[in-house]
Order: sequence, then structure tokens, then C-alpha cells
Amino acid sequence: FRRVLFRSLAGLMVAGRAGAAMAAELGTMRVTDQIDALSTLSTHPMKYLVAPRLLAGIVALPLLVLVADVLGVMGGFIVSTMKLGFNVGIYLTNTINFVQTEDVVSGLVKAGVFGFLIALMGCYQGYHSRGGAQGVGAATTSAVVSASILILAFDYVLTEMFFAR
Repeated sequence: FRRVLFRSLAGLMVAGRAGAAMAAELGTMRVTDQIDALSTLSTHPMKYLVAPRLLAGIVALPLLVLVADVLGVMGGFIVSTMKLGFNVGIYLTNTINFVQTEDVVSGLVKAGVFGFLIALMGCYQGYHSRGGAQGVGAATTSAVVSASILILAFDYVLTEMFFAR
């Protein structure tokens, strides 16, 4: 249960920050006609604006999860051995024995999917925003809400796929 909760919360926090930023940026570009200007200059807006953000979401969130996993294990090591007096060898042995490849891989896959969903919703809502600053604000809110709902839904589905026995 903990592994589901922590990764979902991390995805929701990134959705609130990065998804909103993508929606706001693309929404501002839409309402100021910058996206139309790209089309006029024969630059495909999807390839130029959306594809790099999708790729960044797919790559960046798993890297963030990997760093958080490593820091979590290191933090557990430091607290357990220095504050609680656990044996260093036993801690390391148990960590190696009990961390399963399936847990790490599933976490990284889920993070990649969450990154894709966050970027997709941010780009979609921002790209289709209308109505000036008010429309950009609405698109930003919609991006965060839709990404959050999709993260929770996909977290359940992916957890069932990885851990159903």
C-alpha cells in the first residue's frame, strides 16, 4: 500500500507544478497567437512545442523517482545505523535481500506513465485554451485536475498489472 501511495503523491505534486506550468505556458502562447505564428512559419506546433514536453515528462519523472529511491535508502541507512544503532552489515544485507527488482521496475514504469500523463494533460489543456488570461487560468486548473484524476486511475491499473497474483 505504501508504494502505491508515495508514487501517487509524487505524481500529484509534479502534476500541480509541472502540469500547471506547461498549461500556462502553452495557454499564454495560444491566446497571444504565438502558436498560430508557428503554423504560419511552417513549423508544426505539435512537433515543436508538445513532443519535447512529452519526452521530458517520460524521462524526467522516472529519474526523479530513482533519485528519491536512492536518497530514501541512504536516509534509512544513516538513521538506522547512526541514530538507532543497527549493524551496518545486517542493514545492507537486508536491504539487498528485500528490495525486489519488480518493485523498482514497477515504480520507474509508473513514473514514466505519470510523467507522460502530466505532460499530455498540461499540453492538451494549454494548447486548447481560449479567452485571454481567464482562459489560461481555467486551462491550468483543468490540466492539474485531469492529470491528478488520470494519475490515480492509472496508478490503480498499473498496480493491478504488476502485483496481481
